[in-house]
Amino acid sequence: MANLSHFFKIVTTKDAMIAELHFTDEYLVNRDLTITMDSLQEFLAENNIIFGVIDDHLEKVITGVPIEDFPIIVAKGKEPIPGLNGKITYHINFNPKVNNKDNWNFREVMRIPSVKKDEKLATITLPTEGTSGTNVFGSNLPSKPGLPTSIKAGKNVRFTEGDLSFYSDITGQANVQANCFHVHPVYEVSNTLSMKEGNLNFVGTIVIHGDVPSGYSITAGGDVKIFGMVEAATIVAHGSVYVAEGLAGLQKGSITADENIQIGYVNQGVVRAKKKIYVENSIIHSDCVAGSELICQRGSIIGSHVSANDLILVKHVGNHMNTKTELTLGQNHMELQKVEELQLKKKEIQDTLSKLTIIGEKLSQSPHIHSNPKLISTLQKQRASFNQNKELLNSINDQLDSIRMDSDERYAKLTITGNLYGNTIVTFGKYKRLITESYKQVELELLRNEVYMRAISTTPTEEVIR
Repeated sequence: MANLSHFFKIVTTKDAMIAELHFTDEYLVNRDLTITMDSLQEFLAENNIIFGVIDDHLEKVITGVPIEDFPIIVAKGKEPIPGLNGKITYHINFNPKVNNKDNWNFREVMRIPSVKKDEKLATITLPTEGTSGTNVFGSNLPSKPGLPTSIKAGKNVRFTEGDLSFYSDITGQANVQANCFHVHPVYEVSNTLSMKEGNLNFVGTIVIHGDVPSGYSITAGGDVKIFGMVEAATIVAHGSVYVAEGLAGLQKGSITADENIQIGYVNQGVVRAKKKIYVENSIIHSDCVAGSELICQRGSIIGSHVSANDLILVKHVGNHMNTKTELTLGQNHMELQKVEELQLKKKEIQDTLSKLTIIGEKLSQSPHIHSNPKLISTLQKQRASFNQNKELLNSINDQLDSIRMDSDERYAKLTITGNLYGNTIVTFGKYKRLITESYKQVELELLRNEVYMRAISTTPTEEVIR
């Protein structure tokens, strides 16, 4: 029997998952060579090819395969199958958003996820180990196990190993924060907030069945629901805020939320939401900042400065008296103002440091300085003032670094379904447009570095107003 190693050679891929049969020059002059299945299998074994041998391909070699069909795959390994990641199945709806249907009620924008004691919140599925593979040399290839879920039980939530499920220990509001299930109890005030309760600082949701008078502050780890009005008070919520009537801030009141804000009106106040702001009526002489959208579909924005990253939808902007009104898209105008103030302070301090440096150099170069107590005292004051201003400069730089000025003005839009009056300033990032005359039913957006205005139309073509 001929030695097949003279006529063929085995080539494997780097991962040893495929073995190919190549011919040598000697095979070209010995095409009438007799090859048997046993000899081929023995040749593969001599080359340590012991797994995944493809018998059908070996039969082709025995019966005489054309030269152009080489190289021939004679063995294939088995790839390892990675394990499935663990997953979580929710048994309640944690999403506070309400789908906007045709008959959408403005007051149904926010839904607080509520659970009862011992109610099942979610169930986890453990990850699988996967299936190992084998290369053509017969070596075992371990599989990559799936990753477990990172969700954990937080406040007022327990996890049971028996059914791999999370349960609520109390009745309250359920949410997911920082990969933890929490259930926050609700603190309720049955009427208008008064000295009986004082300022409120609560880990869960706060419900006020009345007004919040001037001077009070409310801080909630969950949501805040107020069924009356808010005066010159301070409301802070790590969830959402709902105010049935509105904010009469007297230039002192403010509402801040990490989620959404739904409110009847805003008058002389400050309103900030990391996500959306819904105002049922009007915004008058106020500052409002929305992380994504600001909706004032039935009211007006007058004498105010409002901003939203993605969308401002409003009925009227300004008034017949051309009261100055500003709308900023894509950025937070309050942070822009803060950055400008900090940069101005930074320049002042840098100028002061330059002057102090010159003074210090002159004092240090003064002759007989060490024998002059007055000069030594002046130099000490200069160094103390220099160090103090240096600390202030570092503090300002830290504040500037902490303010994220991400700009999304290219995708932002301003939609006005009613009237747009003069003396309105519309800003998209660094691009501004002053409205000097009145328009009706228009949209504004940033196109090719210009603030474009177009009429709202249902027809395929729209007239662009420059």
